Amino acid sequence: MKNKKGFTLTEILLAVMIVGIIGIALASLTTAASRESGVGRSRVLLRNNLSIALRQLREDIHNSSRVLYVRGRIDSSSSGTTIPLLVLAKNLDLDNSAIDSSFSPTYITYCFVTGGTTATPTGALSEGKIYRREVSSSPSWSSSTPSCGTPASDSNFEIFLHNVKFIPPIGSSGDSKYYPVPLFRLSGTDGIYSEKDTGSSATEFRRKDLGSVLLVKLITELPSTPVVNDAVEETFVLPNGFRVQ
Repeated sequence: MKNKKGFTLTEILLAVMIVGIIGIALASLTTAASRESGVGRSRVLLRNNLSIALRQLREDIHNSSRVLYVRGRIDSSSSGTTIPLLVLAKNLDLDNSAIDSSFSPTYITYCFVTGGTTATPTGALSEGKIYRREVSSSPSWSSSTPSCGTPASDSNFEIFLHNVKFIPPIGSSGDSKYYPVPLFRLSGTDGIYSEKDTGSSATEFRRKDLGSVLLVKLITELPSTPVVNDAVEETFVLPNGFRVQ
């Protein structure tokens, strides 16, 4: 009989090493593809949420007759602070009377509850949220600022937008780093606009600028690895005030 020569140990080890390298490469490609697929799904989720929120805001502005408050930029805030962003009124003229006496005026309030700006011990950031409330009673005011109360425990509030990122202003308005969010800004100014301001100049400003433009900037971000976020900027033409002569 003739002897048949088998594989040497070196050949077997070399074959195992080659198969291992190919397996690692395939596993890396599969992991990367899975991660990119997850990131894509997260981006679609954030974009859909922003689209739904902006559609609701657009409808509220279109149906309102008065703008009672616009927050402007938020200079600083600690986690969990509640900040009013926007107050609109439906069916309300400039004399605070119903335009159509068959229906009572209603008031729409948008409030922001800030999330964390630094990670918790578990590595996650607390979630920032914007809430929306529409009621027939006018909001209570503290000086020139409307009260939001505690939106999370108020059944009149609903969550308008999840995962809202908070960035305070950095630098000056002309600086490339200047991008405060969330931002509800009236007529090109970052300052607060409130109809509770007193004085004839404030009244004239209110009567003149009710047809101004509202700029809204929002960033939503998931505290994932890698971080997934989406940003939107949109302008809205605010309603002209209605005054009964």
